[in-house]
Amino acid sequence: MDTEKKQHSEVTVDDILQVLGPFGRFNVFNFILILFPVFLAGMYSSVYNFEAMDLSYRCSVPECADDPLMVNFTIPHDEDGVPYKCLRYAPYNTSLFDNSSQCMPHQFDSSNEIECDSYVYLEEHSIVKEFNLGCQDWKRSLVGTVHNAGFFLSIPLTGLASDKLGRRMAVVFACVANGVFGVIRALSVNYEMFVIFEFLEPAFGGGVYTACFVLALELVGPKGRVFISLLFNTMFILGGVTVTVLSWWLQNWRYLVFVIYTPAVFVFVYIWLLTESFRWYFSKGKYEEGLDVLKKSEKMNNSSVPNEHYDQVEKHARKQREARKYESSESKQSSFQQMFTSAMIWKRLFICSFLWTCSTLVYYGLSINAIELSGNSYLNYIVVIVIEAPANICKLLLLDRYGRKKVIAVAYFLTGLILVNYGFVPAGTWSIATYLGGKFFITLAYNSLYVFAAEVFPTNYRTTLLAICSTIGRIGSTVAPQTPLLTRYYENLPTMLFGIMAALSGFLVLTLPETNNLKLPDSLKEAQDQDRREETPETTERTVDTKTRL
Repeated sequence: MDTEKKQHSEVTVDDILQVLGPFGRFNVFNFILILFPVFLAGMYSSVYNFEAMDLSYRCSVPECADDPLMVNFTIPHDEDGVPYKCLRYAPYNTSLFDNSSQCMPHQFDSSNEIECDSYVYLEEHSIVKEFNLGCQDWKRSLVGTVHNAGFFLSIPLTGLASDKLGRRMAVVFACVANGVFGVIRALSVNYEMFVIFEFLEPAFGGGVYTACFVLALELVGPKGRVFISLLFNTMFILGGVTVTVLSWWLQNWRYLVFVIYTPAVFVFVYIWLLTESFRWYFSKGKYEEGLDVLKKSEKMNNSSVPNEHYDQVEKHARKQREARKYESSESKQSSFQQMFTSAMIWKRLFICSFLWTCSTLVYYGLSINAIELSGNSYLNYIVVIVIEAPANICKLLLLDRYGRKKVIAVAYFLTGLILVNYGFVPAGTWSIATYLGGKFFITLAYNSLYVFAAEVFPTNYRTTLLAICSTIGRIGSTVAPQTPLLTRYYENLPTMLFGIMAALSGFLVLTLPETNNLKLPDSLKEAQDQDRREETPETTERTVDTKTRL
C-alpha cells in the first residue's frame, strides 16, 4: 500500500508532458521548425544520384566529323541495336580520310573494336558531360561513396555538439554547414573540386537528421514518439520526391544544387526561434532553464500544471544528477567513462550498429539499384521512395500495439525472405512488386530502428551513442553505391546479399529489451533496469499501468 501511494505521489517529466498534451501550439510550432531541416535532409540524401546520373552518349568518330548517320558502320551495336558507349571500330588508315569526302564502311575494320578517345554526349544534365566522365563508371559511383563517407565525420561531430552545446546548436550548425558547402559545390570547376565538396557537405552537415530527431523525441512523452517518427519519415520522403521532380524538371545539376541548398543557409535564425530540449537542460544541471521551457509550453498550450509538479520534477532531476555524480565518485570514473565500461552499453552499441549497417546497405542499395531498372529512371526512383509512405503508416499502427522487438524483427525477416527469392521471380509486374515489397519491409525496419535505438540509450549520452551507431552504420550506405557492380558476376547477387544481411538483423533484434510504453532512460542505471524488466515482464506491466493511471 505504501509503495503504491509513493508511486502515485511521484511526478516525472512524462507526467507533465501528458498534461501539456503532445500536439499543442508549442509543440506544433517547434515541430514545424524541426521538420524543415528534415525535409532538406531528404533532398540531400538523394541528390548525388542525379548529380552523377548516367547519360546517353557514344564514341566520337572524328574521321567522319561525328556525323550521326555514320554511327551504323563506325560503332558496334548490342543485340537490341543500341550503339556501344565505349567501343568503336578501328579505321584501316587514318591518312586515307579526307574531311571533304564522305566516310564509307570499307574504311573501318569491323573485326577490330577499340576503346574511345572522346565522346559525343546526347544529354547534358549531370556531371558526366561537364567533367567528361564517359565510360568512367567508377568515378560516377565514387560520388555516392564519397558522399556517404562524409557521415563518418559528421554524425559523431554533431552528436558531441548536441550533447555538449545543446540540441538546438547542433541542428543549426549542421543545417547551415549543409547549405554553405552545397552552394560551393554548385560552383565546382572540375571533378576534383566537386568530389571534395561532395565529401565536406555531409561531413559537417550530415548529422542534421539525428540532431533534429533527438530534439523532437525529447519534447514529447512516450505516446508521441512513434507519431513524431512518422512525421520525420514523411518529410524525408517528401524531400526525396521533391529533389527527383526538380532534377527531372531542371535537367541541370548546377541549378538543382543551388535551388535545394540555398534555403539551408537561412536556418541560422533558429538560434532565436527554436526551443532547446528541457531534458538536455536537466542533464546539464540547468534546472531553471529546463523548467522555463516546460512553463513556456504550458502557456502556449493553454494548459494548467500544478506548481508542485514542477518542484517534484526539479527534485527528481537533481536527484538523478547527484546520483550520477555519486556513482562517478564511488567508481572514480566520470559518467562518460562509466558509460563505456558498461558491458550492457557495449552490447547494445554493437547490436544497434550492426542493425544500422545492414539497414543502410539494404535501404540505399535498393534505392540506387532502382535507377538501373528499365523504364524512366525518375519514375522508378519516385515509386521506390513513395513505397516508404505506407511502411511508415504501418509503423505508426504496429509499434505501440505489438511492441518494438516483434515488429522490427518480423520486418527484417520478411525483407530477407523476399529479397533472397527475388531472383527466382520472372521479370515483369511480379518482379517489380517483389522488389517494392523488399523496400517496404526494410523501410519499416529501418525507420522503426530510430525509435527503438533512441529508447535503449540514456539521455545524457543518447545523441552521442546514436551518433556512433549511425556512423558505423554508414559503412552500409558507403558500400551501397558499389553494389550495382556485383551484377557483373551474377545478376541477382545484390538482392541476395541484401536478403541475407536483413535476415541476420532479424535475429539480433531479439536480443534487445522491449521498450514499448516505457519512459526514456535518463541514466545508466535506468537503462540497465530495462534488461531487468525484460526478465520480469509482469512487474513491468504493473509499473506501466501505474504510470498510465497517473
